[in-house]
Amino acid sequence: MAKFGPDQRPGYKEIGVIAGYDKWALTYDRDPNPLIAAEEEVTLDFIGDVQGQLVLDLGCGTGRYCVLLTDRGAEVVGIDPSQVMVNKARKKVSEKCQFELYHGVLKDIKFLDGYFDLIVSALIFSHIPEIEPVFDEMTRVLKPGGRIVISDFHPYWPVFGHGYTEFFDEQGQEYRITSYPHLFEEYFSLSRKFDLRIEDIREPLIDDRLIQDFPALRNYRSIPLALILKLRKSSL
Repeated sequence: MAKFGPDQRPGYKEIGVIAGYDKWALTYDRDPNPLIAAEEEVTLDFIGDVQGQLVLDLGCGTGRYCVLLTDRGAEVVGIDPSQVMVNKARKKVSEKCQFELYHGVLKDIKFLDGYFDLIVSALIFSHIPEIEPVFDEMTRVLKPGGRIVISDFHPYWPVFGHGYTEFFDEQGQEYRITSYPHLFEEYFSLSRKFDLRIEDIREPLIDDRLIQDFPALRNYRSIPLALILKLRKSSL
């Protein structure tokens, strides 16, 4: 994902979420991604100490956070609806970096109530038109007092015309996966409904450091690129 702003460049192909990530998996770890560059530092800060904790990486993709959190001493389970992404993540499992992986539906997590200490869900909610069922399921499998960290494509972009996530295959063909805006009000309302307390919110902006690495963003300086939330389930 390297270009921003609403446009109609010729030659792109629209593709569904699962089919898109199946195809993107082949180049996902190879191509620098400004959204990941913007959200990862804040997401890890929100996650904090995970030593000895049982963590669910919901929408784990190629296992980026599975590896990062396993290295920090967590016991990690990754779930993703793209089998090809799961297969890519499985290649990162080693004797020194072991975590579990499952191909599954995000709104139907096959674990017991109150199983996880922490749930991390990075950059998937913008691909889900209705996120309430996922919130319901996350809350179910989270321990009382447990935490959820969500990073999302900032709703600014789909609201103002960039309603897609784009990627390029090995031949340079552009594909677009639809992105749905989830506004602050929606996250606030769902947090209240499922007895989750919002502990912090960040909106990493496109700054000089990001523009240096991704010059295509130079016309979007000071616009938020990601939305990141830190939530905690009631301990009652």
